[in-house]
Amino acid sequence: MKLCFKVLGAAGGLLGIAAAAYYLLPFCVPLPVLTPPEDARVTDRRGGLLGYVPGEDGYRCQPLEGLPPQLVHALLVAEDKRFYSHGGVDALALLRAAWQQLSGQGKSGASTISMQVAKMYSPPAPRNLRTKLREMLQARRLEMTHTKEELLRAYLNRADFSNMCRGAETAAHFYFGKRAGELTAPEAALLVALVKSPTQLNPVRHPQAALKRRNLILLRMGEPVMAPLGVQPRSINAPAAAEGIPGQLTLDAGLQSRCAAIAREEVERLQNRNVSQAAVVVADNRTGEVLVALPAACPESPRGGALDGTTTPRSAGSTLKPFVYLMAFRHGAWPGTVLPDVPTLYRSMDGVQAPGNYNEHYMGPVSIRKALACSQNIPAMEAMNRYGSVQECMDLLRVLGFALQGEAQHFGLGLAIGNAHISLRELVQAYSVLARQGSLLPLQSRLPLRPEKPAELLPPHDCYRLADVLSDTEARVPSFGTAPNLRFPFRVAAKTGTSSNFRDNWCVGFTKEYTVGVWVGNFDQSPMQEISGVSGAGPIFHRVFGLLHQDTPASFPEMPDSLHRVEIDCRTGSLATPATPPVCRSAELATAADLRRLPAGDFDAAGRAILDARYAEWYADCSLKHLYALADTQADTRPPAILIPANGSTLTLEPTLPHSGSMVELRSTLPPAATSWFSPTLRVERRNGKWYAHLKPGIHTIEASTPSRQRASSTFRVMVNAAGCGQGM
Repeated sequence: MKLCFKVLGAAGGLLGIAAAAYYLLPFCVPLPVLTPPEDARVTDRRGGLLGYVPGEDGYRCQPLEGLPPQLVHALLVAEDKRFYSHGGVDALALLRAAWQQLSGQGKSGASTISMQVAKMYSPPAPRNLRTKLREMLQARRLEMTHTKEELLRAYLNRADFSNMCRGAETAAHFYFGKRAGELTAPEAALLVALVKSPTQLNPVRHPQAALKRRNLILLRMGEPVMAPLGVQPRSINAPAAAEGIPGQLTLDAGLQSRCAAIAREEVERLQNRNVSQAAVVVADNRTGEVLVALPAACPESPRGGALDGTTTPRSAGSTLKPFVYLMAFRHGAWPGTVLPDVPTLYRSMDGVQAPGNYNEHYMGPVSIRKALACSQNIPAMEAMNRYGSVQECMDLLRVLGFALQGEAQHFGLGLAIGNAHISLRELVQAYSVLARQGSLLPLQSRLPLRPEKPAELLPPHDCYRLADVLSDTEARVPSFGTAPNLRFPFRVAAKTGTSSNFRDNWCVGFTKEYTVGVWVGNFDQSPMQEISGVSGAGPIFHRVFGLLHQDTPASFPEMPDSLHRVEIDCRTGSLATPATPPVCRSAELATAADLRRLPAGDFDAAGRAILDARYAEWYADCSLKHLYALADTQADTRPPAILIPANGSTLTLEPTLPHSGSMVELRSTLPPAATSWFSPTLRVERRNGKWYAHLKPGIHTIEASTPSRQRASSTFRVMVNAAGCGQGM
């Protein structure tokens, strides 16, 4: 009997020790903290998922909102079928694993879900017996401090589901485009299959291995086996507008998706013209919220699909011309001001410049309205030269949000025709100021919006007059024809731009409600084939605006009370008189100050407007001699000289210009119609009544002569320059 009591006592002591070890030893190891992964989601304005911001380890994460029954069922049958009956360590599984190891029958895992959670939430450690014992004790302690549901959630939030997806919620979006709670049994089985070996069972790279493992889990679940995986991997990377920070954006996912489809369709339509990309920005003028920020129409393209076309600086083309005229308005100009659109020489730090119009057509005396609507280069440079300065224009552009790099002398008068680099987002912000009639409201892409008080930067009447010109579909006809991509059933102010050599083209404009900007081109800087802002960016611009105002009525900024419509003689900018021919009458918006500054106009006895000497060359070939007359003092008293290329000057071959800028129009003080040109080292040709030289590096001499034996010569140098210049419509 005593022996029996001793045996029972010893057994009780052992049980007590075992019980103490089972319940007390776990407190000798640190308790893993089941911190949920940071939510890396980026959502749109309505909470719809736009993508994920990768963490430092490159993984995308989103915590589960619930415990999907299908997913839990698949996990338990695959990883821990006795999960609800053990306390963290499955003794039967341990015995089975030990027996298989000793008998040489292979090996099976004995880790429970609780043990795997302990491993996931602990620092990395060597895989040895000591680490295994620690994980067993941690699993026990987790079971004593957490519910089974908390452990399941911790597992499904931290597990690696391959393809840089951490957590079941992220994986469900990546593989199936749905939430984890919406997964079917086969879909849940596939996700669970991946955690066994995320690399070897990757369904994108190893679909057959993933299929085999998934079907095994389906059999254990009692579900019918299906052949196809049903995987459709999709990009779940956060949009560029998120700037690498999770949270809610102002973007409208549905609108962005439809704009992306439009941009892709138009880019694909122009692929045979070497067009590979487009970018779109849409802003709500009422709040400054960015509704669409499409960085690339074809993100999968190897030609820069991962770049952000909304923030990448590109050559501005003609998109800055409205702001040149806005500066001119500050100094007394107005839309009726007449400027010369004739071949003109401008002197810069590098010597004489002779820029031309994009279409090589000159309009003679032209109002600012028509010059801007037709996007003529020479009047814009004349406005820059006559009103204000390059520095003042740069200051204005910077106030509007353009991050121009460099000094005024770096740009020169070329700033007026687009030799600056700007981003699409900057362009949309600047034009939205015009839409709000001078009020700057910085664009914002993140909710909640930062409180911003609109800054009143520009006079409303000047902004409205620019908007009026940019919406004048008839004024742009001489250069653009009917331009259906710039015509709408409602009023839209629009401006296009094309950089030199067709490397970039733009279309930007606004209604009262929205400002839209579109860029089309190639991120690799290769030129498109004769694609301008009207034919490249224009179709996307037109379709996006049609989409915006499908359900939202379009309106236009209201005309300020300070403006009044007056009829002028567009040949001189003076008030129209009964003698002004109907074809020369134009309605313009004037302030009281404009009316006090209007010129009187200079006409001959036949009522023709008298032009000064700078119009002589244009007048010689024009068909409007019944409307214009030259002043009597037209004789050129200058000695014979070559103006371009000037003697001793240095010309540059510019890679970003058409033909690398090698085509230069020859100019001299000799009568153009009677002058011939010759060079022993350069090819010289006459085209459309004008003489051109084809430049190449080196030192060259060129001669000009007339039948009356007037002669002039010039020796100059040609070199290659890497700097760029943009210009165009």
